[in-house]
Amino acid sequence: MNREIGKLNFKVIKLLNLDFKEEIPIILGDTNVEHMKRQHPEDYEKYGQDINEIIKNPTYVAKNPNQGSIEYIKEYKIDNEFVLVAVRITNNGKMFARTLFKMTERKKNIYLNKGYAKKYM
Repeated sequence: MNREIGKLNFKVIKLLNLDFKEEIPIILGDTNVEHMKRQHPEDYEKYGQDINEIIKNPTYVAKNPNQGSIEYIKEYKIDNEFVLVAVRITNNGKMFARTLFKMTERKKNIYLNKGYAKKYM
């Protein structure tokens, strides 16, 4: 079953210089959840319930230089962790949250230094 967890908003489009329409729904499907649980079980267990919030209020947004996915990155100051939700668009124009995992601060800094990531808040 698919459920909407957010929308691609104007601020993300502008920050990342994307060529997409505003308000495209971002969908989370059962197969995506299964992937997250299988590939990143500890991260999903800790942050899976926050996916909507990560999409709605990320600390940073990025465009992955290799896969072209839109990445919503949330900093959790209490645990000093950065959690990334990657969103990809399908050939028929639907956006799916594909994965969720913790990224290292080092990788986050590389993204910022190379200009892939932009401060959202």
